[in-house]
Amino acid sequence: MRKAVGALITASVMAGAFVLAAQSASLPSVNDSMTKVMSVNAQTIWDISSKAFNKRGDGLLASKVTAKDWAQLEQAGRAIKARALLLAQSPRSLVVQGRDEHVLGSEFSHGGVKHTYDAANAQQIKALIDGNPKLFTKKAMILANASDDLIKASKRRDVKGLYKVSSNLDELCDGCHEPFWGTDEPPPVSASVERMKPLKR
Repeated sequence: MRKAVGALITASVMAGAFVLAAQSASLPSVNDSMTKVMSVNAQTIWDISSKAFNKRGDGLLASKVTAKDWAQLEQAGRAIKARALLLAQSPRSLVVQGRDEHVLGSEFSHGGVKHTYDAANAQQIKALIDGNPKLFTKKAMILANASDDLIKASKRRDVKGLYKVSSNLDELCDGCHEPFWGTDEPPPVSASVERMKPLKR
């Protein structure tokens, strides 16, 4: 009886592992999501918003956003939302880097633990995601919700809604990049370095 139960448990575990492996194989990589979906569609949002700024640069003019633009914005919102929801489902099952893919900046990474301002390789990114999957899901859902706002704004042709999403998009992206990949901000100058600077005359 014990042998039968043991065999059943082993079979269940193996089946679960097989399903998880199959799911991982079918999911696009995180790198693919960033390079082929997120960055491409974010650029579409920024390009359309940039050409529609008013003279003061603090808002958008509806007259400068065409019907084609609204259609592209809605499509961009749907693409980002769909991929963000997919990434949010099961962070630990995600593959960071697919075959023949290059993670931007990974050639400058080093082994071991990644620090805030270090470049990251695929193994380090995977460790960061696995170390805090709840935060990864939270960040992905924030992006999905912002994309949903863009979809709604596009349907209503609401330039205020578009402006809100486009002006906050860079911060939303960085909010996930910083804990799981890196940051494009330079490290703070230490007090010792600051003291070494020559005095201005």
